[in-house]
Amino acid sequence: MRISLDTNIFLAIKNKEDSSSFCEKILNAIEEKKFTGVLSTVVIAEVLVGFYQNDETWEADEFTQNITAYYEIIPVSMEISQKGAKIRAKYKVKLPDALIIASLDLFETKILITSDKKLNKCPEIKIMSPEKFVEKYLN
Repeated sequence: MRISLDTNIFLAIKNKEDSSSFCEKILNAIEEKKFTGVLSTVVIAEVLVGFYQNDETWEADEFTQNITAYYEIIPVSMEISQKGAKIRAKYKVKLPDALIIASLDLFETKILITSDKKLNKCPEIKIMSPEKFVEKYLN
């Protein structure tokens, strides 16, 4: 099964948030090839911003190496830009979120794991919290 992770999944782990243990289980399952992980370059850029703001260049490089080793990467193309703009206009979500959803919809990835409840209004893909995903697929 092809799944994708939103930026907040990686940030939950980095910041040791309450959901971090669920997020770690999901990342481990992708690394163990139980699922095919798919990421938009938008997610990668958003995660890297935090590393660079904190002058964590080594961590940024390590993150990039791990991502390219375990995930399919979807760059933002003209088609994704157009579809993302339509999603943003229709559902009033932030542009990065609209681009992520457009990427996944066009690349036949139907589950986005996120803690962002605002994305539930976008029917293009199935939105699941880390907790719900672990409960349904990893227990």
